[in-house]
Amino acid sequence: STSTALPYSSGRCCLCASLQCLSDGGAARFWTMAFFGLTALGPQNYMSSLLKDNILVDIFTDEEYDDAYNRVAVDGCLKGEAELTAVLEKVYHGEVPSAELKEFIDLTPIAEDGTITRADFDATVAMMRVKAKEFVSSQHQVLAGACETSSSEVMQTNLRRHTRNKANPTDKYSQPMMTSQEYGWHQSGEDLKTKRAAKMSCEETQYAAELIKCGVYF
Repeated sequence: STSTALPYSSGRCCLCASLQCLSDGGAARFWTMAFFGLTALGPQNYMSSLLKDNILVDIFTDEEYDDAYNRVAVDGCLKGEAELTAVLEKVYHGEVPSAELKEFIDLTPIAEDGTITRADFDATVAMMRVKAKEFVSSQHQVLAGACETSSSEVMQTNLRRHTRNKANPTDKYSQPMMTSQEYGWHQSGEDLKTKRAAKMSCEETQYAAELIKCGVYF
């Protein structure tokens, strides 16, 4: 009997095997492979998955969307954006990325009575899946908001001239990418301000200050 070896079983590293998959089948096929089925290891591109403008809709199955819709819908319809958000939060198992939630809301038609039908919801999910595939196939995750330079030469020039990036990491990513970034990640501008306290002078110093005010210089 013959067996088909995995691409990285011939001694090549996982990165080489991944690049080979990209060249053989394209980025979209590489994404759906989910690292050869080892989804428990996490996303294939960790930094890309944390981008605020990333599209995660294609990660979930139609059954997950159906189950979440049936749990929230009343009489087969959703009531406005609030229940649409509730459905998505059940699918995503928590807070939905703000950019993706806005995209969902903008694409979902709402009837005059404020309801969203099942057909409209399914159509929106289908459109979002198309956008997700375009996001991957065009490698938009490489040129997304986190990337501010288009060449290594420009990046090196910015480093030499100490040119600051246009956006902070908290503006680009939904959570810290490294443990070292966890310090101060959730701090606001108010938290970074130095706390100042008035200087307290002793009685002798206060007496001397009053003498100086009166023109007595000792």
